[in-house]
Amino acid sequence: MTILSASGDELKAREAQAGAVRASFEAAGFEPVTIPVLQPAEIFLDRSGEDIRRRTYLFQDPGGQELCLRPELTIPVCRHYVAAEPAGKSVARLCASGPVYRYQPQGSAKLSEFNQCGLEILGPADEVASDVEMTSLGIAAVEAAGVTDYELEFGDLALFGELVDALAIPDAWKGRLKRQFWRPAFFDSLLSDLSASEADTDKPDRQDGLLSVLAGLKEDQATALLQDVLKLSGINAVGGRGIDEIASRLLEKAADRTTERMPDEATALLANYIRVSCPASTALARIHDLVQAGGISVDRGLGRLEKRLAALAKAGINLDKAVFSTGFGRKIEYYTGHVFELRVPRLGVDAVVAGGGRYDGLLQTLGASAPVQAVGCAIVLERLFLATSGQTTSNKGAK
Repeated sequence: MTILSASGDELKAREAQAGAVRASFEAAGFEPVTIPVLQPAEIFLDRSGEDIRRRTYLFQDPGGQELCLRPELTIPVCRHYVAAEPAGKSVARLCASGPVYRYQPQGSAKLSEFNQCGLEILGPADEVASDVEMTSLGIAAVEAAGVTDYELEFGDLALFGELVDALAIPDAWKGRLKRQFWRPAFFDSLLSDLSASEADTDKPDRQDGLLSVLAGLKEDQATALLQDVLKLSGINAVGGRGIDEIASRLLEKAADRTTERMPDEATALLANYIRVSCPASTALARIHDLVQAGGISVDRGLGRLEKRLAALAKAGINLDKAVFSTGFGRKIEYYTGHVFELRVPRLGVDAVVAGGGRYDGLLQTLGASAPVQAVGCAIVLERLFLATSGQTTSNKGAK
C-alpha cells in the first residue's frame, strides 16, 4: 500500500494548494458537498468498469452488507443529486473533495490513497458549453498551481458508438464492441474473434463444453445454471462481476459459434479507427477521411466534435498541442462522450493530474427517472503538488 505522507512546511504547502483548487471551483459557482467514505459496493462494481472494480477495497459489515472505501467521487456525488432531484430537471453545480482508495500491488509506486477535488455539472445544460467549461476549469486549476509541462489528450466515446452503430453487423456484436472499448487488449481479441474464419473457430477451447451447454438457453436459465454450478462447487461471488453479468458474457460467446464472421471491411475500419492519434486540430479531417473511405456516415458525431473543438479553441486551448485519440476513454466505463486528461510525464506511473468527461447515462442507473446530462472533472491533489515541487511518488519516499 503506497501513501504519500507530509508534515511541517510541506504539509502546509499541500493544504494551501488544495484549498486554492477548491476555492477556484467554488468561485466558478460550484457548491461544496460532503460524501461518506464508506459506500455500497455495488454502485461502483456495476458501473465503473474493470479497472476500478479490481482495485476497490471491499468488505462486509457485521450485518452482511457489502461495502467499500470509495474509489472515486463522481458516483457518490451523483447519488447525492438523484436523492434530491430524481427527475433530473434542475441544473446543479457540485464540488466534492477528500480521500479515495484504490488497491495497488505490493511494490507499486502508484498511490493507494490519495485526495481528489472534483466538480460536476448535473442536469439540463448546454452540452458543448459545459464540456468546454469543465475542460477549461481543469486546465486552469493545473496551470494556476504553476504546472505548464502537461500533456493534454481528448477522446469521444459517442463518436465511437455512432461508428459501431453504423456498421452492418449484428446488434449483439455492437454492444460487445462498445463494452470492450476501455480494454484495448480485450477489444483487439474480440475483433479478432468476430472476424475469425470458420476454420479458426474450430480450434479447441477450454470453455467449449460449457458454451455448448449454454447455447440456446435464455439468460435467466443460464444464470440459474451458473448459480447451481457455483453452489455445488462451494464458490461464493463476492465483489467483481455478478452471476447475471457472467452469464450474459458466456451466452454471447456461445452465440458467436453460430453467427457468421464480421466482414473484412468492418474489421479493417474499426482497427484503423481505434488507432487514430493526432493533434486535435487535425482530428476532424483525419476521422472524416477514414470513415468516408470505409463508406460509413457519422455526420452527427463529427458535427458535434467540430463544434466542441471550435469552442475549445475559442476558450484559448491550443489544439495544435492537444492530442485527440479515438481509442482514448479514460478506463472508466460510465463515460459516454467527451473525455480529457492532463498528464505530467515526469511523474511516471502517476502522471495523470486531472481528467474528466461526459457521462449522460450514469444517473439513470442510480435511480433518476430519465437520462440526465452530466459532465465532471477531478484533480488529484497529491500528484498536482508533486508536479509543482519537481518530485515523484518514487523519489518522494512514498510508503
